[in-house]
Amino acid sequence: MAEKEKAFEARVITLGDSGVGKTNFIFRFIDDKFSLNYFSTYGIDTKFKNVKLENGTEIKFKIFDTAGQERFKSISQNYIKKANGILLMYDLSDQKSFENIGAWMETIEENAASKMCIVLVATKCDLVSERVISKELGEDMAKKYDIHFYETSSKDNINIENAFFDLAEQIIEKNKGKKVFGGVELKNKKHNKKQKCCLSFSK
Repeated sequence: MAEKEKAFEARVITLGDSGVGKTNFIFRFIDDKFSLNYFSTYGIDTKFKNVKLENGTEIKFKIFDTAGQERFKSISQNYIKKANGILLMYDLSDQKSFENIGAWMETIEENAASKMCIVLVATKCDLVSERVISKELGEDMAKKYDIHFYETSSKDNINIENAFFDLAEQIIEKNKGKKVFGGVELKNKKHNKKQKCCLSFSK
């Protein structure tokens, strides 16, 4: 009997200032849960989720939840080198977290082994009255770095899956035709963004 083909491992790191909502973002994606009582991540926490694409390609998300504090920046730098996808986050109710996106991008560019697959994520779009960063400013920031952009809410479950689906598609597109983790060969099949909802998940 032929050995079962292993899933392709997509190593994704979350980056952004402390308090932007990285942990809740991940828990909503992994377990469809949200809590106001999560403590700030200390160092690195790792979560997993398997994704099976419509064409049968299996992806194992290995998600590194990082602390945003300056004293942990060196830890984040080490994980950037190991990652093939990044969710770069700011809190749209926190001006400073948005202003620091440029510094995070410099860190990525200095430490990534090659051009990285990145999605810019604005968190907490449910906080309508507390918003200080407009959607247009977020879009302009994404255009500046030529990366994709989503406004999200972990509390209301808005665009969480879309951001992960988009990042998965970027990773697949970048690696198609290559022998990657687990010996899986990604086929030269185009992915229609309108079919993102066709991805199925298993824990």
